Amino acid sequence: MTLRDNLTNDAVETLRQLDPTELSSRGTVGEAIALMQDRNEGYVVITEDARPVGMLTERDILRKVLPEKLPFDTPVAELMTSSPVVVSEDDSVAHIIGTMHAGGFRHVPVVDAGGRLKSVVSVKRIVEYLVDHFPNAVFNLPPKPGQVQAAREGA
Repeated sequence: MTLRDNLTNDAVETLRQLDPTELSSRGTVGEAIALMQDRNEGYVVITEDARPVGMLTERDILRKVLPEKLPFDTPVAELMTSSPVVVSEDDSVAHIIGTMHAGGFRHVPVVDAGGRLKSVVSVKRIVEYLVDHFPNAVFNLPPKPGQVQAAREGA
């Protein structure tokens, strides 16, 4: 199969998905930071009744919490990005890549048909997918696009 075929035919289930790092919408910024640190992740999905209602990321912490010196007992609901963009577990890898690129997202929640949080797809998992499926194309890329070897290396 070609790259285009794989990207359009493979669904999100073919990606190594993350168990979601989630926190209730009643949680605090301090709890969100602790979860991010414990899970070594840069995001928390904020949920109500197992459905994603927001996202709080390390960028949010750096841009909103630290400059304003907000207390860690600030509710996440005050800082989260509401109504996060989500993808379905049936969506193709190509659709997910397009969604992430268009929104500048590093993490996107995956939901089931009922809108309940199932997992999270990260940019890292997309890169791993590409490397796993197309190792020769990825490993043989030059460090700089368009770079050409001037002379043959070795004997």
